[in-house]
Amino acid sequence: MSRNFSSDPKGRRFISLAAFVLTILLLVLLNILRLYAKDKFPQYMPDTPAMPVRVISALMIIAAAVYVVFIVILLPMWYKSLRYVINEREIISYSGIFSRTYRIMKLSSVQHAVRVSAPLSGYTGFNFIILKALGGNMPILFLSDKDCGEILELFRIRCEAKPAPEGGKYFVEYSPEDSGYVYTDSSAIFSSEEISDIAEDFGSVRQLSFDELSSEQLSFTDMENGKEEKKQ
Repeated sequence: MSRNFSSDPKGRRFISLAAFVLTILLLVLLNILRLYAKDKFPQYMPDTPAMPVRVISALMIIAAAVYVVFIVILLPMWYKSLRYVINEREIISYSGIFSRTYRIMKLSSVQHAVRVSAPLSGYTGFNFIILKALGGNMPILFLSDKDCGEILELFRIRCEAKPAPEGGKYFVEYSPEDSGYVYTDSSAIFSSEEISDIAEDFGSVRQLSFDELSSEQLSFTDMENGKEEKKQ
């Protein structure tokens, strides 16, 4: 299974519209200040505007240039660069315009997923998922309502299809990606380890439970403090 997700274009359009309105308001305000400065600081040289007028005119040009460069040109490019791929083992995030950023997080390491949706997120595309794991977080940005719900559903199905071992249980399973059998344990007695070097000893995969074993078979060796002690 491999699924591809990208940013919702409605979010880009909403940001572009909001930035356009704010830029127009800023230009109108600066123009009012420029007209006020013209009256307040009369010209002494017929062909040279007063210094405050020139400063305000420069700010108007800068505001218009910032809107064109960042909102009209760079924002659509950045939005198109956002892409997320989810497969059986990991989630991969792609982003960046001039330099590409790749983030990879194993699905097995995800401990918590948080969805953040702004008001009217169905129209603005302001849906975010924050994946939390030991050592770092991965944000999934500007998703549609449909994609956001689908990603969370994928995590839910994965958790239900392959639950973590309960306390006191362990299992051995074959992993093609790890080229062998992998021993997994969640009890306080054993620790998880890869045992691909003895994979030939296993003809099939079977989950074992301590409940299935008699008390005589539940015998462990404790080497703490250099003393060997049998426990049941």
